[in-house]
Amino acid sequence: MMVRPMQGGGAYDRHNEYQMRGGLLHADLVATAASKIVPDARRGSVVLADYGCAQGRVSNPLIRIAIDRVRSLHRNIPVQVYQNDLLTNDWAGLFERLRSEDSYVRVGGGPVTPLAAAISFYEPVTPRGIVDLGLSFAAIQWLSAPGPRGCGSVLYFDQLEGEPRAEMADQADADWTCFLDLRADELAPGGAMVLDMMGVSTDGVAAGHQVWRLVRGICEDLVREGRLDAARLADYVLPIYERSVDEARRPFQEAIGDRLQLEHVELKPVPNPFTERYRENCDAAAFAADFTGFFRAFSEQNLREGLGLDDDTIEQLYRVLASRIEATADDFAFDVHALTLVIRRV
Repeated sequence: MMVRPMQGGGAYDRHNEYQMRGGLLHADLVATAASKIVPDARRGSVVLADYGCAQGRVSNPLIRIAIDRVRSLHRNIPVQVYQNDLLTNDWAGLFERLRSEDSYVRVGGGPVTPLAAAISFYEPVTPRGIVDLGLSFAAIQWLSAPGPRGCGSVLYFDQLEGEPRAEMADQADADWTCFLDLRADELAPGGAMVLDMMGVSTDGVAAGHQVWRLVRGICEDLVREGRLDAARLADYVLPIYERSVDEARRPFQEAIGDRLQLEHVELKPVPNPFTERYRENCDAAAFAADFTGFFRAFSEQNLREGLGLDDDTIEQLYRVLASRIEATADDFAFDVHALTLVIRRV
């Protein structure tokens, strides 16, 4: 199957206000981790890696913080930044952001070199043993492949039950362990990572529970209208999994604990900017449009390819979704919890 590129023109960055809020919650953790970097004298530089960078809006201010902290301790030291995402990422949008006045490449005190690593983070991203600080924000909930097949109209992991739910949990655990194992290879001695991903709140309700139920209903309507193949819908579960704190800890209690140490883990709610505005202005149409723009920015490529939707059908799906969110605005909830970890190479 040919993979459709992410929508260009910086579309993801225009709609990632929620991700920005989540990322900035971790500024102090990034600064602290950066202050502990001990540059390798033989290499003569500091290496950062941004895993799942998208167009860079979320990570750019945090990379700036890291470089500022490094330069305050090691004047004029060269810094290299590996920007990692899939080949289908909007790389033109990322490079345009790197030209902006607030780009991390403009931090003074020495050269800052951005490097593109267009590959899945479930594969090696950098040479072994060179990353002093790895970062990732709102990316590691994405799995290496869609969920189990033959599950009816289920689209999201928390709609699964029984054996299929256990199968997807096992897949998420294997992917998380793979991610950590690869990063253990890439981290320099004493290197660290500050990571965040979508986590399941303590009440067990996934952030995407309500919106993906709405999308499921719309897709069932599309099947009845003959615009979506029922077998295609039955064989697709979005490759996202919101982990619990216990699931995030598990690999460190097993083999990976010999290579990586979990120094900090925290589950923190991220205030929803769309809900906050709606409470102030009571504009349900604006709320629905803003949320749908945010939701479409990260889901369209996967729904289009996974379900085989054409342009007209994908437009209908998001148009109907916006109308249903508007109709239920008072009761609509999408409450993200950031699962944050600080990890250091043993």
